[in-house]
Amino acid sequence: MSIKRIVAIGLIFVLSCAGWWILGLATAARSTAFFRQLGNKVEVLWGVPLCQEAPALSVQVPGSDQVRWIMPLKNEIMVALKTDYRKKGLMWYPTYNCSFEGSYLITNQESVAQKVRLHFDFPAKSGTYDNFSLVVGGKPASAPIDTKAGVGEIIELQPGESREFKVTYQTRGIREWRYRTDRNVGRVQNLDLTVTTSFRDVDFTDGSLSPMSKEETAGGMTLKWSATDLITAQDIGIVIPEKLNPGPVTSRITFFAPVCLLFFFILIATISIMGGISIHPMHYLFVAAGFFAFHLLLSYLVGLLDIQLAFVISAATSVALVTSYLAAALGKSFPWKTAAAGQIFYLVLFSYSFFFTGITGLTVAIGSVATLAVLMRVTARVEWSNVFKSSRKLAASPTPPPFP
Repeated sequence: MSIKRIVAIGLIFVLSCAGWWILGLATAARSTAFFRQLGNKVEVLWGVPLCQEAPALSVQVPGSDQVRWIMPLKNEIMVALKTDYRKKGLMWYPTYNCSFEGSYLITNQESVAQKVRLHFDFPAKSGTYDNFSLVVGGKPASAPIDTKAGVGEIIELQPGESREFKVTYQTRGIREWRYRTDRNVGRVQNLDLTVTTSFRDVDFTDGSLSPMSKEETAGGMTLKWSATDLITAQDIGIVIPEKLNPGPVTSRITFFAPVCLLFFFILIATISIMGGISIHPMHYLFVAAGFFAFHLLLSYLVGLLDIQLAFVISAATSVALVTSYLAAALGKSFPWKTAAAGQIFYLVLFSYSFFFTGITGLTVAIGSVATLAVLMRVTARVEWSNVFKSSRKLAASPTPPPFP
């Protein structure tokens, strides 16, 4: 292989890198430039991250304007979170349906009658709520409802009397769900909070309280927080798992493409040296174009099809283009099956590793070491000086006369 050919192949590689850089930036712009704008639209249509605060209970201190905060003697909460992803552009948003049911018990431990002021804040001020009810002592509350100001109710209790009130509703949110204990009292008694999810990939918000128990169910998880007398400033928070976003994944695959092409060029060069096959730089150019076709198709198909299907179509098209071209251009002497296996390994397998978080680097490392081992094995007895020497002699020899 002459120096001129090496330089020409290098220029082709640099040109390909520039093309992938432009395509990667365009894909990233399509997926992230309007992320905030589209995210706001999703929140308007679907809801915001929900944070349900515990109901606040207070009594007015006789003869003053001050209030004394009290806490329920029982806090039983049942929550169901069911994912319902929404797609805008090239992004999936982790939206979900939330069903809430809270049951609380308060007791007048004083020797005189008390009027307890109950205040309940909605988890989202501008949210939409279905089947909302506030039941006090078995009777629905008649207080007016304002989702921004919350709901208030006066509960009259005689000395030693207990009263239970329940709050239920269904609503929708995005990204995460939280439950916050009453900050006015700083503690919660007889807590029994159960969250059932439609997903098993459960994660928790930063600084939140971990569940006391976890149990897998047929469709997800059951998480429980239980405590007799808990003093904490931590929220209980669950992160809704992200769905594989086609835009960011496609842009990362595109930016990684030069590594795939470099490995494949090394494979082609090795076949050229070991088999004595003359491979012109133009052949490398068309091979690079075949690789580029994979990322070009993938970038635009993900906006129309499922990302898995778009990946299969793009990969099959690219492998067919490159393999059929090498077989037609270099004849039967070229081991096109080896080239096809190399493209599947370096392009398809390396790219597909981006679908799994945290294993891309390991996949590339294993592939690099395996490639090095194979190259060292097959080229161990190659006389490199003779390879480049013969190339110089071949280049210096006169051109044979044309056939008559």
